[in-house]
Amino acid sequence: MVSPPQNPGFSSSAVLAQLPDGEFKRQFIIDCTNCHQFDAGYAYPQGKPRTREDWVSIVARMVGFAGAATGFPIMSPGRKAESTADWLARHLTGLPREDAPLAPDARRGEAEVREYRLPAERDLPHDVAVDSGGTVIVTGMMTHAMYALDTARGTFTAIPIPVPNANPRAVEVAANGDWWVLLGNPTQMARYAPGTHRWNLYPLWLYGHSIALGKDGKAWFNGHFTRDPEQIGYIETQTGTRRVFDAPPHPALARVPGGPIPYELRLDAMGRVWMSELQGHRVLSYTPGSNAWSSHELPRSVSGPRRFDFDESGALWIPAYAGNSLVHLVPATRATREYPLPRADAAPYVARVHGNTVWIGTNASDEVYAFDIPSGTFTVYPLPSRGAVIRHLVIDPRNRDVWLAYGGSPGIAARIARLRVARTP
Repeated sequence: MVSPPQNPGFSSSAVLAQLPDGEFKRQFIIDCTNCHQFDAGYAYPQGKPRTREDWVSIVARMVGFAGAATGFPIMSPGRKAESTADWLARHLTGLPREDAPLAPDARRGEAEVREYRLPAERDLPHDVAVDSGGTVIVTGMMTHAMYALDTARGTFTAIPIPVPNANPRAVEVAANGDWWVLLGNPTQMARYAPGTHRWNLYPLWLYGHSIALGKDGKAWFNGHFTRDPEQIGYIETQTGTRRVFDAPPHPALARVPGGPIPYELRLDAMGRVWMSELQGHRVLSYTPGSNAWSSHELPRSVSGPRRFDFDESGALWIPAYAGNSLVHLVPATRATREYPLPRADAAPYVARVHGNTVWIGTNASDEVYAFDIPSGTFTVYPLPSRGAVIRHLVIDPRNRDVWLAYGGSPGIAARIARLRVARTP
């Protein structure tokens, strides 16, 4: 069973639910909840609503840090301090009375959730992976190291990266056990062999977001802030050769500051490369060999697709971060269907498929959702901590444990968690 939340108070979804629905709100969620939760402590310090002047100062500072014209342009170019402050001050006038209710057809599930705190409280575990032996691997984005978790002892071993300010943000484990790690600040990809403790480094010359490993020995990457053109590429793992491919321009955002924001990158069973656009509200596919590209818009405008996955049929399951839905996309027919999440404004961040279940980590509700594909229904698993920005999750195929990376910046003390569903005898 899950213990009650450690930190009392309302979830971020309850605060967001006070804001009126529409495109302005969806764009606000994409722009202003990337780094940390928009929770009651943030919106109502000491239990009181912020003034308009407070909001002007805060939004101006955030735009100066991560606006479309900065070096880390994760916000849209239309984000303005004055209009955002007017809107927030008008609607955030009192604390929510309760969390947004669950949908009546959602089932509450039972699970054991164990959390493991990283050695450095202010670290940011951006990605998590599990190797074939069950070792849990974590990126320490702020401490510039990799970590391996001994699940029996509950202790982490730090693996230094031989690059200053390495900023590891993505990790994938190859079939031979090697770790492929994307290093943000140095604009490099790295391969680590646990058996020999040897690192190999490969220059990318762009700030990447994701890694996807192909069966043909290619390690694919994408340029997080490339826009004119957006770029994907690969490192040939045997030779270290690097190739880059330009995507067709986004029809509206290619030449706009900030751009579409390339995000998740994954390979389907046919070897096609798929990528989401956080601000572009599309997913793109690239077919190696033919150099053919295709694009698929999400069914709702300003949806913010993030970290998606494929089921056994090859269909995509896409968390629409601002649209608060799980989107099913069938590439062959281009058909899409939205499944609203069981709680309003949960902000789904990452989806991973295991068998007939889509597991969904959220930014705002402090919950994990399991979507049963055949029945189209959700099961809800609450987490023991408030402030759980779930940037990544992975399922251990050996035992079906779900591993979660909590990554707020700033946020609660850095941790990962294991969610183990109660099994029937």
